[in-house]
Amino acid sequence: MTDITKPKAGALVPPTSPARILRPYLRGGEAAELIGVSIRTLEKYRCTGGGPPFLKVGFRVLYLREDVEAWLQRHRCQNTSDDNYVAALREMPSRRNRP
Repeated sequence: MTDITKPKAGALVPPTSPARILRPYLRGGEAAELIGVSIRTLEKYRCTGGGPPFLKVGFRVLYLREDVEAWLQRHRCQNTSDDNYVAALREMPSRRNRP
C-alpha cells in the first residue's frame, strides 16, 4: 500500500490532495487565499511591511504555513475598538487615486 501523502518524484499532485494541503510551505496565491486577500495585496505587504514573514528562494516567494496562521491570529479582533483592528487599518496599503 502506498502513502498518498508522499507522491513519487515527478508525479502531478492534484490541488486538493493531502500532500499539497499538508505541506509546510505555501506559494503566494495559496497564502493570499488563506488570508483572504488578493495576490497583489500580499505583494504590497511584502514591499511595505505588515504581512506575514516570507522566504525568497530564487524567484519563488514562499510562506511557512504556521507563520501565516500566526499572523492571522495576531490580527484577530473582538470589535472595531480593539487595538488590533486599529493597527490593521494602519497596515493596509494606501488606496491611491481611489475614492
